[in-house]
Amino acid sequence: MLLMSKMFFPFVRVALALVCASVAGMASASDVLAEGRGVQVTVQDIQNEVRAMPEANRRAALNSPRTVATIANNLLVRRILAQEAVRDGLDRDPEVLVQLAVLRDRVLSDARLARMDAQNVPSDAALEAHAREQYRARSERFELPAQTRASHILIDNKGPESLEKAKGLVAQLRAGASFAELAKAHSTDAGSAVKGGDLGFFGPGQMVRPFEEGTNALKNPGDISDPVESQFGWHIIRLDERKPKSVKPFEEVQGVLINEARTALLNQSRVLKVQDMQKDIDMKREAIEALAASNAPATSSK
Repeated sequence: MLLMSKMFFPFVRVALALVCASVAGMASASDVLAEGRGVQVTVQDIQNEVRAMPEANRRAALNSPRTVATIANNLLVRRILAQEAVRDGLDRDPEVLVQLAVLRDRVLSDARLARMDAQNVPSDAALEAHAREQYRARSERFELPAQTRASHILIDNKGPESLEKAKGLVAQLRAGASFAELAKAHSTDAGSAVKGGDLGFFGPGQMVRPFEEGTNALKNPGDISDPVESQFGWHIIRLDERKPKSVKPFEEVQGVLINEARTALLNQSRVLKVQDMQKDIDMKREAIEALAASNAPATSSK
């Protein structure tokens, strides 16, 4: 028997709201996924259960027999409990009726908001305009730090002879020797050696401080440093390229901004709706304060 999901028990609260569905006409045999004690769970029930999930999660759930079986098991247990609740008269219990009324308001208000969203879907032009406005107003979100591309030859520090070897390689490089060939032949950094010493682009703080300071001291692409010592050994650094601080182009972040714009514009519609309703809402301040006062903790007198 499948274990019930940890999410099962909160569902018990809404069981009574589903009892009508559980005793409705029986589905065709091919649609029934689970049954017991006079109730069934169908394909449509599973689809309804996962409807609120994000699309990717919903697809993953429906593609997994184990997940579908778990959901079906939980739904069936929920419906059996709901059936027993009706048998025991809990559908007429005042406290249960209050909870059902709360759930009814929540479901209906959510349905109303969903219909409003469907009616207020912003046009592509409105989405792009809002996205571009946010791109201009908050361009710092998309800033790229200054970046440096460099190559190095690393010589393990095994004593004075290591420094002398590094100095000799610097002399060869400045005389015109191939950096890539010397890196492949001598660098103890195997990861970069196979690429001719190329470290790619990196930003501030990504390299150990001595290496970063040595790189920053180089002025022009092609410049070769004197040996720079770090905890890894002696570095011979060649500056390859510098990229100044920049901002990602709009096209690169357009998808994210369009999604944000869609949410923002739909929220605007919701806010306007709430503001319109607020005009007709009369908050009974005295009654509110009286309720709060009646629930305030009692103060003990000395």
